[in-house]
Amino acid sequence: MSDKAVPAAERDEAHAIGEVVDRLGDRFPSLARAHVEQIVHEEWHRLDQGRVRDFVPVLVEHEARERLRREATPVPLDSIDS
Repeated sequence: MSDKAVPAAERDEAHAIGEVVDRLGDRFPSLARAHVEQIVHEEWHRLDQGRVRDFVPVLVEHEARERLRREATPVPLDSIDS
């Protein structure tokens, strides 16, 4: 399926989820990136049935961060290069 076949809102949400993976991957460097991505995608799919999608990336990031925090010690925010 081409990008044009996917509605813009879905592409935007998928892009935002990719950014969540990047941020949390940086925040939890002791965890494998594939594991961070798995957690983020699990949280994202928990919200599949929601009709209002505007806040999905924020909700996903919050829940994934909490799950990852239980597994690893995050690096201090000031040590993350932005």
